[in-house]
Amino acid sequence: MRMRFLLPAFVMLVMAVPARAGTETLSQLVERFIVPHYQALALTADAQEKAWSEFCAKPDPLGFKGLQRAYLATADSWSQIEFLRYGPIGEEFRAERLSYWPERKNATAKGLAQLLAKDGVADLAPELFFKYSVAAQGLPALERLLFDENAQDQMLSGARRERRCAVGQAIAWNIVTIAHDVRLGWTNDVAESIASPDAAQEATSRIATDFLAIFAYMRDSKLRAVLGKTPAEARPQLAEGWRSKRSKRALELNLETALDVAKIIMKDKEGNTPLTISTALSFAEALPEDFGAAVVDIKQRQQFYLVLDALAAARDKAHDEIPAVLGVTVGFNSQDGD
Repeated sequence: MRMRFLLPAFVMLVMAVPARAGTETLSQLVERFIVPHYQALALTADAQEKAWSEFCAKPDPLGFKGLQRAYLATADSWSQIEFLRYGPIGEEFRAERLSYWPERKNATAKGLAQLLAKDGVADLAPELFFKYSVAAQGLPALERLLFDENAQDQMLSGARRERRCAVGQAIAWNIVTIAHDVRLGWTNDVAESIASPDAAQEATSRIATDFLAIFAYMRDSKLRAVLGKTPAEARPQLAEGWRSKRSKRALELNLETALDVAKIIMKDKEGNTPLTISTALSFAEALPEDFGAAVVDIKQRQQFYLVLDALAAARDKAHDEIPAVLGVTVGFNSQDGD
């Protein structure tokens, strides 16, 4: 008879262990990964805005190269935390305003053209700038300003040089504002809001869902869309960051991020998620730097298929292990299918 009373208590204790483990892991993810990466994004955004301010005051070729380097550093910082949509980044269309990609219907080109066609700077004040198309407010728009053909000539001596500089500064400032709003949101509001067990469970579930969704995002948006079904159907200009030649770099950083997150979650746990992600990363590192030339070449395309298969394996393994380790149920976004 005594066992009848002990068994429910034992079951409740066993069920509580994953919940506690999930809460502890959430704390580690926030303190060791999420907050530091948003701090890094804010710092690189600050440096980028400063580079624009200095260049526009005294434009020269050296300063333009500085703008390009500052952009690449900020884009890298974004790639390292891009997977996360939970929290402040998911509010007020911040993620879309920071990096509207993949773009649809050539929205970035249209939005940027509208900005560049205007005169003066009054419309670029922060309280007005956010009303423009989200596609023209962030990193993809800056990439066009800095890496399009003849970008340097247009920025140094073009007829619309001053307006182009003003638009670049407005975008850079918008990115600074978003980056710091998100950073402060995590260090202040979110840290307090997830203090309760129920809120922590919800946050853990949402972060896990975002984590699992990154594999489909890399596979479908960053590779499959570019490859097409045949070399003739390949679309190199759909590759992320093709203008700035950072398509491979962005993919590598996404996978490095996934590996870091998986290691935090799986620490001292049995499972192979980190290993499968590491395998995908090794295949991605072997890809050619120029996606454009490679995806239309029959032989070089095979390397991309290796990455696709490795991403599918990492996704499946992560989906089997991560929710169980965290003791959570994930949302439908992670169920990407094939």
